[in-house]
Amino acid sequence: MQLRKSDMELIHAIREGSAAAFHELYSRYSKMVYRHILVRVNSSFDADDIFQEFFVKFWEKRSSLEVTSSVQGYLMVSLKNHILNTIKLEQIRDKHHELAQGEKEEADDYTWVKIVAEDLNDKLKEVVEGLPPRLKCVYILSREQNLSVKEIAGKLSVSEQTVKNQLTEVLRRLRNEMMQNNFLF
Repeated sequence: MQLRKSDMELIHAIREGSAAAFHELYSRYSKMVYRHILVRVNSSFDADDIFQEFFVKFWEKRSSLEVTSSVQGYLMVSLKNHILNTIKLEQIRDKHHELAQGEKEEADDYTWVKIVAEDLNDKLKEVVEGLPPRLKCVYILSREQNLSVKEIAGKLSVSEQTVKNQLTEVLRRLRNEMMQNNFLF
């Protein structure tokens, strides 16, 4: 008959690499550890992951275990720290995911706006090309070369009122054409 080893004897054996000692310690504390995790995270799916990670890390760090009094106390403190670190990492991952998603949405919005602007610009050029020569000239001088009404009138040797009337006509035609093609203008 084999005597049951104390928790401290199991820790010493685990430090030496004894898988059997680890299995025994796992058998003694696994249910308590799992319940403790489940209370903290409220999700059996997350609890399963945390539970598995906790014991894997415990085994990986076996050579540096420093238990001075209670193994149960050591496990609970280690578990608490592990849960907090896991939650913190998850929050960081979520934050990065949200930021990346926001950047993707902004890029998608920018792409959509750019496409619509290019379509609008193409349609505008098409309408301007179809204008009578004098209206086309007034539009180009006003909107593309940024000349004032006075400067356009001087350049074309017409009155300022004539330039204003022609600009009004150009803008009316552009508006009508854009509205017919479902562009807001």
